[in-house]
Amino acid sequence: AANERKMMETVAQRASFYRANPHRFAKDYLHLDLYIFQQIILVLISLSTNFLFLASRGIGKTFILAVFCVIRCILYPGSLVVVTAKTRGQAYEVIDKIEKILIPKSALLRSEINFKRSAFNLQKAEVVFYNTSCIRVVTANDNSRHFRANVLLVDEYRMIPLDTLNTVLREFLVGSRDAGYLRKPQYRHLAERNMELYASSCWYTSHWSYQLAQDYLNNMMTEGKKYTICGLPYQ
Repeated sequence: AANERKMMETVAQRASFYRANPHRFAKDYLHLDLYIFQQIILVLISLSTNFLFLASRGIGKTFILAVFCVIRCILYPGSLVVVTAKTRGQAYEVIDKIEKILIPKSALLRSEINFKRSAFNLQKAEVVFYNTSCIRVVTANDNSRHFRANVLLVDEYRMIPLDTLNTVLREFLVGSRDAGYLRKPQYRHLAERNMELYASSCWYTSHWSYQLAQDYLNNMMTEGKKYTICGLPYQ
């Protein structure tokens, strides 16, 4: 019993350390050698409930978002991550990065994934973890209304109709992560906020996507709100 308690205390310490330092988890656990800007983005996402990432093509935004999704699922058991885009192929790129880049690099990551229940193809794309977390690809249309998520990642969000975003995709975020501690009365008030992540290359200021970026900028400067907008030009 003493050994088990000591082991669980070690798990708690390391989990809390890596939750506060996702860039170190990427290095230690996933064996990734990230650029400093990628490390900063990982930390910024983890500190936010709402994150908007505007980046030029070729900067690797889909890769760093895939890294975040994997870290989230490992460190927060029971996380339901939905990745969506206008086309299924666009959304699948996140899963493709996990399969082709992240999984081969880390034996520890491979030990986390239930490959018998996971699927890596366009028809059914999902990564299922032994700790009940899951990353699932969903096409952004009216047929996807029944899905649920704690983390919603919308890639190339500017290509999705605003009505679909508001009436379908945001409706996924109905309940918080089913963490074990919430079953104890003294911790029920500590339910986690769900997350919305948006990524896109830039577009015209007349488009609704620009107004969303403006809203994120205003919210980021409002005390008490965990909004972040990050823009990286091609330079």
